[in-house]
Amino acid sequence: MKSFPNNLFNRIDMNSIPHQEFIQNNYEVLFERIKLVSYMLIFTYPCFFIVDFFLFNKLSSPTFKFNLSAIHIIGLLISLIFLFIYHFYKNLSKRIVVTCYILCYLLIGAASSINSQLFTGNIYSYIIILLGVGVFFPVQPRNLLILFLGIHIFFITGLYLIEHEHFSFLSKAINSTGTLVISFLIALSFYSFRKNDFSNKMKLKRNEENFRRLFNLHPNPIFLIRLDNDEILLMNRHASEYYHLQCTDTTPLDGKFLFKSEEEKHNIIGRLKEQKSIKNYCVQQQITPDLRKWVMLSLELVDYLDEACILIGVTDITDLKKNEEELYKHASFDMLTGVLNRRSGLELLSQQLSAGSESQEFIICYIDINDLKKTNDLFGHSTGDDLIKTCCDTINHHITNKDVLFRLGGDEFIIVFFQKQMKDVQQHVKNIKRGFEEINGTKQKPYSISASYGFYHYKPGTVITLEKILESADQEMYKEKCVHKRAKVRTKPTSKSNRTVS
Repeated sequence: MKSFPNNLFNRIDMNSIPHQEFIQNNYEVLFERIKLVSYMLIFTYPCFFIVDFFLFNKLSSPTFKFNLSAIHIIGLLISLIFLFIYHFYKNLSKRIVVTCYILCYLLIGAASSINSQLFTGNIYSYIIILLGVGVFFPVQPRNLLILFLGIHIFFITGLYLIEHEHFSFLSKAINSTGTLVISFLIALSFYSFRKNDFSNKMKLKRNEENFRRLFNLHPNPIFLIRLDNDEILLMNRHASEYYHLQCTDTTPLDGKFLFKSEEEKHNIIGRLKEQKSIKNYCVQQQITPDLRKWVMLSLELVDYLDEACILIGVTDITDLKKNEEELYKHASFDMLTGVLNRRSGLELLSQQLSAGSESQEFIICYIDINDLKKTNDLFGHSTGDDLIKTCCDTINHHITNKDVLFRLGGDEFIIVFFQKQMKDVQQHVKNIKRGFEEINGTKQKPYSISASYGFYHYKPGTVITLEKILESADQEMYKEKCVHKRAKVRTKPTSKSNRTVS
């Protein structure tokens, strides 16, 4: 219970801080306004001088003329004194200076209207000053009310002493009092409006400070860029370090480097205007001339200080992409030879067949390595693996980038030739065979390399299954393999008992 009063007083103090800031700010604004009014009076004083000493020179009421001249000179002196204070004594309390200046002008307006009773009988000066103070100098309502009441009592008293006609006095007293009330209400409205505007600006400033604080505390690189010209308004420390950026007030940075191309940027902005946000947008960025990284962008369309902006969060996924590439490589490529594996190769052919009329013409070459089992039995499986890799390297060396080689399984491989005729394919196969023969000729391998080949020519529109294509090519390959086996049997040396002795 003892802590309650302290908490209450703390809350009152916290609430009074913005109010005191507004009062100080309001007096600073009014201080500047008084400077403008003072300059205006100084420049308009020649007109008052002409009126006082030339136009009213032959006026029959010297008291009115003297009082009017004195009022104008006093107004000039007050303006000169204020300008002197403004330029040489700015440390003086602006509250006191502004209050004294308003009091002087109210006195001048009241004295001018009282003086007018000697000649014109109107109270226009007082009414104009009241309205002018209400519009241009809305100080704290309590202080203004005190000033208004004090000056109005002085004015009514002076008017009563000079205006002898009862009804004229009542009419002017009522009109001036009504003007005072209206002027006070105008000042109160302007004061309340400025106070609310100041409060909203302070809240906006605090929100902006909190936003900047949270912005800088974000653990990942984050940017705030203008929607219309890509200028970077804010970026945190992580962003400047990650992209090696240095931002100065004189050279604002352009955020175009966050997008791969101008077309991509326009597409993203179009999506943002429709969806307001884009999550997990992956793109490869050129961080430095020698460094490229994969990043994932999260983009939000936001309003910042009444401007349409894009809030962009950046997450580095370079390591994730590397792991993804490794996984793809393991899933799509044969680990022994480095060529596409069975799943990827068959998927490629299936896509071509399912494309229908849009499919490409291709020729497949079914390859079976000869005598792999014999090599394994004689020299071991490591030598057999070397035979397979040597065959793949030779085949890859003699096909083009448009052609695809994949391992069907064991010692069987498929070459898919795109955009080639059979005579071109036959030439490639001849080059492959020649490559094998060159390796055999070097005698660097313990084995002899050769393979059997079978072909199938697919043309778009042909109704056939993938299994049938592979079966047809396999049958062609098997025919050549049979020929190879018969040739080996014919060239096999005869036993010693069957040789003819010369």
